[in-house]
Amino acid sequence: MVAGEIPILGYHGTMRSSFALLTVVVLALFSGCASVPNVDFNRATSPQLKKVAILGITEPAAIEAANLGGTASAFGLIGGLVQGSNNVDRAKKFTAALKEQKFSVSESLLAATEAALKRDGFEVVLAREQKPKLAADGKSDDFSEVRVDADAFMVLWFGVVGYVSEPFSTKVEPWVLVKARLLDSATKKELYFKTFVVGWKMKIENAVFLPADPKSVFKSLDELMAQVAQGGEGLARSCEQIAQRIGEDLKVR
Repeated sequence: MVAGEIPILGYHGTMRSSFALLTVVVLALFSGCASVPNVDFNRATSPQLKKVAILGITEPAAIEAANLGGTASAFGLIGGLVQGSNNVDRAKKFTAALKEQKFSVSESLLAATEAALKRDGFEVVLAREQKPKLAADGKSDDFSEVRVDADAFMVLWFGVVGYVSEPFSTKVEPWVLVKARLLDSATKKELYFKTFVVGWKMKIENAVFLPADPKSVFKSLDELMAQVAQGGEGLARSCEQIAQRIGEDLKVR
């Protein structure tokens, strides 16, 4: 991985494992200011855009409940490994508890984005079965087989999602990183590409940072784990914040 690059640029970078990707992302961010693509939507160049399809969103395999500033990590390598193991176990428990609550963060993002685009006046169709395939280079996205009955299609995916107690703090807040791309259905030309981060403000150049809703903040990880339903509501609110911003970016002015 090249210094300064975020290792989750593509759709197929959606989290498959828990602490493994979390560790890679954190190391990338602490090693310097990482950067991400930033493409604004230009309505003047797409005046015919009236109908948007939203492709299927992959549900993350793990929802984090991570302590990045715990006392264990202050004791060198061994302490850090202990903290990492604790984060893995907690993520497994939190993910399982959310599933028992029938909570889906991908459905929350999909519904919120659909509503935001409709408020903008777009006709919106859901193409849940349509997803990009992994390109031959093994890391980028191939949209050549995406076929939708719309002028453009939106691709949304999660980088990291869950809650984090950031360094030097016991407060727990959402940590939701979502990437959003809008492409012309016929030409596959990129019309819009943003990276949104709700909660912990990491070192990512060109990302759009949104402060967490105060109602989504917990005093500690123990409180979060004891209030799983409220934790799901906090993640849903984070998805709504991102969807609202997407709607503002694409709104006809």
